[in-house]
Amino acid sequence: MVQGRLDNGLRYAVLPREASEPGVGLLVRIEGGFIAEQRPGERGLAHLIEHLFTVSPTTSAPDELRHFARIGLPLSFPAPSVGTTNWRETNYFLSTRTTSTADLDTLLALFRETASDLTFRPDAVDEQRADVMREMAERRPGNEVNARYLAAVAPGSPGDVLEGQNSDDVPTASIETIRALYHRLYRPENMMVVVVGEVDPAQVTALIRQRFGGWQGVGPAPVRAAAPTFQPSRIAPVSHSDAQQGRRVAMVTLTMPTPPTPPTRRGQAERLLMDMLAVRAFNNALHAAQPDAPPGKFGLFIENGEYGHRLFLFWDHFEPGEGRRAIAGLSAMTCRLRTRGLTAQEWAAARRDVVIDLEQRTREMGRVPNVELAKDLSHALADGQELIPPDELLRHASAWFPTIGRQEANGWWRRQWRAGVDHMRVEAPELAQVPDPGAAIRAAADGAVADASCTVRRS
Repeated sequence: MVQGRLDNGLRYAVLPREASEPGVGLLVRIEGGFIAEQRPGERGLAHLIEHLFTVSPTTSAPDELRHFARIGLPLSFPAPSVGTTNWRETNYFLSTRTTSTADLDTLLALFRETASDLTFRPDAVDEQRADVMREMAERRPGNEVNARYLAAVAPGSPGDVLEGQNSDDVPTASIETIRALYHRLYRPENMMVVVVGEVDPAQVTALIRQRFGGWQGVGPAPVRAAAPTFQPSRIAPVSHSDAQQGRRVAMVTLTMPTPPTPPTRRGQAERLLMDMLAVRAFNNALHAAQPDAPPGKFGLFIENGEYGHRLFLFWDHFEPGEGRRAIAGLSAMTCRLRTRGLTAQEWAAARRDVVIDLEQRTREMGRVPNVELAKDLSHALADGQELIPPDELLRHASAWFPTIGRQEANGWWRRQWRAGVDHMRVEAPELAQVPDPGAAIRAAADGAVADASCTVRRS
């Protein structure tokens, strides 16, 4: 991989690889999503600008709606989405039809043009206002469920406080307000360009320098807004949801600050492998307790930094009438992890399973789409991390796993529990009929554990 930064602050990365597809993956990342909507009247406008990026005319083509689409789509494959916006960034991505240098240069020139020269013509803006509001209306029920969940397990985190899915200002924001946010966000020092595929890195780097090197942002560089962080003291012991159209799930969460990135590639590989090992060990233990459960009924998910924190999510989806059993099972299993840990045989089985999984992923490396790899690479670079491929992880696991015995692995679990704040959450429509859901959840959880240190905390 070749990576660097232009004099104007724009970052780039070019990863050459052989793949089974005819073209390359191209991604442009703009730092500052919902978090940049700091001024009155800006709620939802980062998302609106994302929609306008491929629709609005530009200064060089002021009479052409969908200027981006006319030039870019014939050179790229259709996709469900060309852009996404979250709390911290907007991404645009596409897969080219060929590896032609001329085609790639045309697309880079198009991205450069739309990153600085959108006109925000009123008819284009009004069309996309309606489109964004329609999209948000469709997503609102799910977004509200997720917002309530984040408010319970990570209060104060970006997903809880930024109202990222709140598009209240989209219908009424003036074009001047939209344009002002555009110029604050779309600047070279906020942009990253990633190209992945069968390309010459030196040639692609030269194209990026040619197209983006002379670009300067409009006005002085704004101060980047600080990301809010979760507040451990606000995490209650128990929460619930009784939404009538909601899911049925029992969850134990463990929320902690995102730890510093290990400074070495080896350290990052070992942290990733330890997370993989823990997930596999926990899932194996739950499967042993519920051998007939369908796939996806239970599991452990470890989230690193997506919302500004590290989160362990243990879950068990249950059928009507099985909520108490699911709560008890998760309580007993997580108590075991924080106190006794797993057996040597369980850890050995998990090590074997992770190696088998990495062997499978190594065999399938060539079939990973270039654009998906570009997304992963952009996230890693933005977070100051390495993108470590499966074959490298496999080699390291083969040498390192034999040194991870029961004592070391269980010690790792105990350190996680000491670093985080735990929370029991249950979602089920029938909780609406329970006089005191919190007390009922606590009773089911505490009744499943004999160790007093594992009972639901009181505050």
